[in-house]
Amino acid sequence: MSLVVSVTLDSRTRGGVGCGLASCFGAALDWPLAEYLERERAGTADTLATTLMDEGDADKEFSLAAGEWNAMRAELLRGPEVVSVLVAVPETDRPAVNVMSSSILVKRPNAEVQILLGGEDEERSADAAFCRSVVEFLITALDPVNPAFGRVCAGEPVTPKANLDAALKRKLCTSVAEARQSLRGYAWVMVCPAELTDALGGVDALKKSGAFHRVAPLTSGGTVLQATETLAAFSNEALRRTFHALAPVLPPGVPCFNPAAAYVRFVPEDAGRFADRRQ
Repeated sequence: MSLVVSVTLDSRTRGGVGCGLASCFGAALDWPLAEYLERERAGTADTLATTLMDEGDADKEFSLAAGEWNAMRAELLRGPEVVSVLVAVPETDRPAVNVMSSSILVKRPNAEVQILLGGEDEERSADAAFCRSVVEFLITALDPVNPAFGRVCAGEPVTPKANLDAALKRKLCTSVAEARQSLRGYAWVMVCPAELTDALGGVDALKKSGAFHRVAPLTSGGTVLQATETLAAFSNEALRRTFHALAPVLPPGVPCFNPAAAYVRFVPEDAGRFADRRQ
């Protein structure tokens, strides 16, 4: 199971995109990077942490295992074009973890942060403790941020595009630019910005909807929404409940199968017909 965590940061991110990057990568030091940094110190894993301030510049490298996080954080606060923390272990030919951020496709000042967890262990998707750690990471990383969007999914393409970007054939730059006017998509776990949380009636209304296993408000504004306790439990029925709860703030249009994104999950209904339920 390859699990993807994505977060969209924009000019309205509290403290700016640089603060959002520092918060996301700082939280990643505790999960999922902590065990691999320990393994690197023991000689059984390798990590490569780099930042690129602008295209054409040289990469800056940091050793997180050697305690260079503060130096890297100072670079993150400046809002680099690209950030990457790549983890390799001897027993696999694929990265175990890749924590990355880029503004190249989403256009500065916007940035897209992604965490890719590789592996074939399907048991993790039914492990409540593992699934809880994913959600707790998002809450920790985004509590001071009020991001424009966020999602967690598995088995879907590793791309900055959300499910509705693919199914509605929305341009990525348009989707990101309008992320606080309409939710970019939905998945097992979503992050709804403050503006759209309010448009849905607030945290209490989301809890009362019955569509979510957990509704976690962020101190800075916005909400982390977990559809089911585990990823394995995120059935088509749960997907449909999620869609109907969020439909008033989803972009209009009938989503269609896209051969270029064959494994993207969505409900084939036009969210535009629910627009009158928006607060």
